[in-house]
Amino acid sequence: MGMSPLPFENDRKVYGTGIRTWQLLQPLLENGHEIFVCNYAIPSAYEENFRTQIKSDFKINYKQDGPPYRFYYNILSKEDFKNTDVLRKLFLNFKPHCVVGCTFYPSFIVSALLNELRSTLDTAETLSEVPFWADLFGHVMAEAQARSFVDNDDACLFHYWNSEYNIITTADVFSCVSERQQHALTGELGAVGRLNKYTAGYNFSFNIPCGMPDYEFKHDKNTVRGLSGVCDDDFVILWTGGYNTWTDIDTLFKGLEKAMEKNQKIKFVSTGGEIPEQDLKTYPKFLSMIAESKFKNNFIMKGWIKGEDVPNYYFEADAGINIDKDIFEVKYGSKNRILDWMRAGLSVLSSNVCELTDILEKKRAGYTFKPQDPDDLAEKILYLASHRDEVKQMGLRGKEFGMKYFNFNVTTVPLQKWIEEPAFAPDRKKEKRMFYDREEALKNLQTIVSEQKRMIDVRDKRIEELEGVVKKGFFYKVYNCLRIAKRKIFKKN
Repeated sequence: MGMSPLPFENDRKVYGTGIRTWQLLQPLLENGHEIFVCNYAIPSAYEENFRTQIKSDFKINYKQDGPPYRFYYNILSKEDFKNTDVLRKLFLNFKPHCVVGCTFYPSFIVSALLNELRSTLDTAETLSEVPFWADLFGHVMAEAQARSFVDNDDACLFHYWNSEYNIITTADVFSCVSERQQHALTGELGAVGRLNKYTAGYNFSFNIPCGMPDYEFKHDKNTVRGLSGVCDDDFVILWTGGYNTWTDIDTLFKGLEKAMEKNQKIKFVSTGGEIPEQDLKTYPKFLSMIAESKFKNNFIMKGWIKGEDVPNYYFEADAGINIDKDIFEVKYGSKNRILDWMRAGLSVLSSNVCELTDILEKKRAGYTFKPQDPDDLAEKILYLASHRDEVKQMGLRGKEFGMKYFNFNVTTVPLQKWIEEPAFAPDRKKEKRMFYDREEALKNLQTIVSEQKRMIDVRDKRIEELEGVVKKGFFYKVYNCLRIAKRKIFKKN
């Protein structure tokens, strides 16, 4: 189960979750597995009245020199994807040997479906007991923090944790996008009691970084040069994709303006925009900043365009720019757009926050700058604009490096091996004592805290009364003493 649209579909919006789904799916198809795909139709990528599509014999000629991929391709509407009755019927008809949840939300839906099936007596033992691989495409609680900051509201935190909790207490094995995220996941598994005596030595997670397919983009038509105010000799900085909660538009805008102040041949071209399901504030704010800029004509904002047209921009730009806030969501995550640029031979310029950019810096396969530092960003842009031949060579080096270490087949080896022999986690159906002990401990702690609070209230009240006895006059002292004595007498009775 994953997310649609997939990258080969001609849609205006192809999000990272769709690319990730295809990254996990394509190598399995290439290995000849029979796969029943149930994908969530991301609402903003489809028409408003989209209805579920069931394709029992879907075929895609993905590689010109290879046979077509054939699989069951079901694109489910929002209502059907979260309807376990619909999913239950599809699941029981296909009778899979294992289930893979591609990205966070589909993994949550899988956990809900499997838990419901396992509680149904007539099918629990024969059909619903299948191993479950959950792909956690980024650290969701760090994403929740980023969103709560932008919204100035922590209300989303429980929703995210409740979903994460259901996944990590149900799945047998997990994939992450970085080694850093694997460490964060290990902490969560410990918190829910899965680092227990049964799982000692068991490898719960694998690192599957964002990847790229092993075929090249093609330049089909002119989209930038000589159009929209971009001259052939301009230095084009390209942005592609969504402006999410972790996009540092303040540093991006200030850095570009500082660079444009010294070199007005620098142009910023952007495809993509707001992400309705996650962030409706960042992109509009960036547009308002540009509208007030004296260099507003140097910003060419294309918005969301057809997916098939995006690669043409890669070939006509000089460098692709990625800029993130220095926050946990980015530190534990990765960037699909960077790998797309590398695949096209486009040089990368990025803030060095995530594991991928750290690798590129160390391997000299791309350019980086200090996060949240517009001066360093401006300096790097000006350097690139004055060293165009070097920039082109860096793009070619990045492409070679990416194709070797980040192609789909290489990155998904752990999943490919697991699919050959899917297995349950060692603690399946085992009693996890931590849960019972913890719940009992929490109850006891709540009782202790309540009693301590009551005792503190009584103490404060007595201190207040005694202060009154000491500080007031003679008659007031007598009154307070009598009142204290009366309370004590009635308490004994």
